[in-house]
Amino acid sequence: MKFGLHLPQLGRAASPERVGAAAVTAEDLGFADVWASDHVAVPTSIEGMPSFFPEPVPLLALAAAHTRRVGLGTSVIVPAYRNPMHFAKQWATLDWLAPGRTILGVGAGWLTEEFAAVGVPMQGRGERLDDYIRGWRALWTGATEFESRHFSFEAVRVKPRPSEAIPIWIGGSSAGALRRAAWCDGWHGTWAPLDEFKRRVVMLLAEMEKIERHRAEVTVSIHMEVTIGDGLDYSGWSSVGDGYGDRRPVTGRPEDVAELLGGYAEAGLDHVLVTPVVRGARAWDEMVLGIAALKELVEKGAH
Repeated sequence: MKFGLHLPQLGRAASPERVGAAAVTAEDLGFADVWASDHVAVPTSIEGMPSFFPEPVPLLALAAAHTRRVGLGTSVIVPAYRNPMHFAKQWATLDWLAPGRTILGVGAGWLTEEFAAVGVPMQGRGERLDDYIRGWRALWTGATEFESRHFSFEAVRVKPRPSEAIPIWIGGSSAGALRRAAWCDGWHGTWAPLDEFKRRVVMLLAEMEKIERHRAEVTVSIHMEVTIGDGLDYSGWSSVGDGYGDRRPVTGRPEDVAELLGGYAEAGLDHVLVTPVVRGARAWDEMVLGIAALKELVEKGAH
């Protein structure tokens, strides 16, 4: 199992200096990748969601400038909020800065107020995302024309082109998200109890079988909020692991959380993105060391 670390992106404690330092720390501690999340316009009606939410692609470019190896991912970006041609150029430029290191995590979106704020209809968002992904793949492999309902182009070239195929991971846990993940490169689900995770993996594998894809072609990943401390506790999470305000982070000693993750690994988990849930820079640094200890325990257990 590989481990990713979410960058300190949100709230008042975030700063360019901390993002760069966190990326270096993640690389030094052997994390596979670092990640940033996405919200363009945060509704005032949602409590607990920080309104200070810097754009993920520039943050990943900053992380790229401070590192040499670590991967760079989005968990997840909502392409519907952006012009697809412009975004294709933006992401290809990120790959040009950090060749072969990016993971494009995308989702159809779920926040009604945010769709309204950017002036894009929420209806048909799944089809829109499918069109964008297929258009990007065409554009990034040198196609000069493409036609779909939501994204079309003809007689144009867009460079730089990615140095290799960009892995596209699908966020979300709906049936539609799992169908989409089956023909992309990864499924990046929300944290859920083990039985629910197993059910989703079965659904994903069934969708992959329909289109004759092999298990190794799709990475199975989850996003997990963690507090390293005494006593394992994840009882406060919802049955599906979705939503704001109805869950609290997994809390426990590194060995407790490592044991918990063992069941997910047996069920097919390849990658876990860990977000430290703490306040303040010093506490974040200490928590990352605890997560690194968790990572080492899981890696040792796999051998």
